Amino acid sequence: MIPTTTDPIFVLLAGGQSVRMGEDKGFVPIGNNSHFLGQILEKLNHLSRSIYVSLRKEQVDSYSKYIQKPSLILDKELTVEGPLKGILSSYIYLKENNLLNDFIFVLPIDIPYIEEKTIQRLIDTFKDQSRSIPGIFYESNTGLEPLCGIYTTQTLSQWMASLSIPGKQEFSLQKRIKSLEPKPVLIKLPSEEEFSFRNINSKNDL
Repeated sequence: MIPTTTDPIFVLLAGGQSVRMGEDKGFVPIGNNSHFLGQILEKLNHLSRSIYVSLRKEQVDSYSKYIQKPSLILDKELTVEGPLKGILSSYIYLKENNLLNDFIFVLPIDIPYIEEKTIQRLIDTFKDQSRSIPGIFYESNTGLEPLCGIYTTQTLSQWMASLSIPGKQEFSLQKRIKSLEPKPVLIKLPSEEEFSFRNINSKNDL
């Protein structure tokens, strides 16, 4: 699919080391002849043509069999690490290529059972806002869920600018989200969607 600047922009975070899984999470078998990446793409393809994957250089060959190479985003040289680095690297890439719209919807690669309605609810909530907001996220029984949510381009622009400020950088997405002003919109994750929302960190979680 060819990305557009009007569809919701999705970024799948796939650059983790997958230590507990023992292999790239994106290609862990699941369902009928599918894998984590395939399961998530099947749902996202119903919602958008603008789907990108944040990953490491050594993953490009494997992922390019399923996602065109211009939609694979490598980390930039930044002063932060972890998921924040992947999110900001994606923001930079999309901005440099004039592909940004109002927000980036971030998802982790290890949430293959997530329901389409869980994703759509955040998009619909964003569209319903009458005021400017910095983002929209779920709160589950375990707390704020920063790796499945909407980050506005304004928020990401501000976070990029903060990297030039001398001092210790905050890597924690939860802490950054909780300090946002105005406050982001937080939605209680329906209890019946908790199970499908779970992260699969090891094969014992399948």
